[in-house]
Amino acid sequence: MVQIGKEYSFDKINPRNLMEATYNAIENFQIRAFFEAKEEILQAGKYSEEEFYELLDSMIDAETERKLILEEIKNNKPLFLEELVKIVKNIPPENVIRDIIYLKEQGYVKEVIETKIKKVIKKIKGEEKEVEEKEFFYRYQAKDLPDDFIEHYLEPVSIVFKAGACCQCGWCSSICPVNAIAVTSDTLEIDDKVCMKCGLCYAVCPRSFSIEQALIAIKKLDKSLTFSEKINGYIDAYSATTNKDEIKKVRQDGGIVTSLCEYLLKQKLVDAIIAVQHSKDLWRPEPVIVDNLKDLYNTGGTKYANASTLAIIDKAKKYENIAVVGTPCMMNALEKGQLFPGGIAFFKNIKYKIGLFCMESFPYEGVLGLIKEQFKQDFKKITKMDISGGKFIIYLDSGEDLRVPLNDVKSYARPNCHYCEDLTADYADVSVGSIGSGSGWSSVIIRNIKGEKLFNDAVKAKLIEAKSLNEVKPGLGLLERIALSKRKNCKPINLELK
Repeated sequence: MVQIGKEYSFDKINPRNLMEATYNAIENFQIRAFFEAKEEILQAGKYSEEEFYELLDSMIDAETERKLILEEIKNNKPLFLEELVKIVKNIPPENVIRDIIYLKEQGYVKEVIETKIKKVIKKIKGEEKEVEEKEFFYRYQAKDLPDDFIEHYLEPVSIVFKAGACCQCGWCSSICPVNAIAVTSDTLEIDDKVCMKCGLCYAVCPRSFSIEQALIAIKKLDKSLTFSEKINGYIDAYSATTNKDEIKKVRQDGGIVTSLCEYLLKQKLVDAIIAVQHSKDLWRPEPVIVDNLKDLYNTGGTKYANASTLAIIDKAKKYENIAVVGTPCMMNALEKGQLFPGGIAFFKNIKYKIGLFCMESFPYEGVLGLIKEQFKQDFKKITKMDISGGKFIIYLDSGEDLRVPLNDVKSYARPNCHYCEDLTADYADVSVGSIGSGSGWSSVIIRNIKGEKLFNDAVKAKLIEAKSLNEVKPGLGLLERIALSKRKNCKPINLELK
């Protein structure tokens, strides 16, 4: 997780410049909408008065900071984010990077993308061949604005749903100050009579605008991380398996997610876990808040249908510390909520993020359809599903397993998954999946110091057995190749679609 300072310090800023920047900041439509809806927000009960003012203050400070940055980068040629942080000297580099991306969405900054072609040697079907690869370079420049320029208005997040890009994570529903948004695994509805048109939902949506360039630049500031264009920044990568027999009974692969969650609960590092379990409709997942080991084991194993896990985050406010288990789009959403619009978390009790590898997921009806049409089986007889070796696999209560090529089931997947470039949950503390490890083991990517301590402590407690992912076959190489293929095949989002 990117650590953005919660306390703003403008001590080194010229007082006159600071006053002018603050004056311009409070004209921001998001700040005005949030402030003017104070009564409705407090009546909705999601945020206390103290939390309301904390969020408002952070938005004003962040917007003031953006106005100061914009003034400093005027008249500059297009520059890389790493170059811009050197120009803006009195603001933390992480904040400069974050703010440049938001200024782009507000219409003050333009993104200049340069494409270069390079030739590389690759082994294709056992034969080395020279192929062309595209490289993209992103630079940013303050726009020369007309006198009648109006800051871009951030639409309610329904624009993302109407464009077919919504991932149904549910984050917008949890953060909405007036409870105007309802999200399920298939739908998103906004009550226009209640919506205060503040644009907060758009600001934190993982599909509204990309934060990839910001996160790449911020992670590169941390010299302790290894950076990969395929799986982003990380500290280390392991192949691991649980040592606990109870977890082995419910695990999908190595049982690592359940093991880490058990460690968090047992050590009282968290009071509850946000995860998914099977609902009363078999193979339809539902998000749950788990605060005991018995219920935790009900969340074991992969559910290939999607669930709006983040839609229940606001219902976990009574817990002092929680962990969230989710797919890459959900980790992206939580990270965006940390960065924008004010640089503080909407819910401070989210202490750990455990990400799941995900190539794509399926709507519930899609899961039932592929079982019936591809396997000719009754879904009630299935005990487990898996994806391995390019095959979609189902295990029957008879002990038999059936397999079909993965390409044969892709048509059942959610189309909106094709807008996601992240296979390995780049924005988690710890990322977990099966790719790269053998049967009964999971591949684990440690993303930051917090994730490293959690994983190492679980290993020391002998809850987990681990070895370097570089020591196993097919290992890190396969994981990176598949991750890169997802990035390359990712479709661009066009929010102009209606």
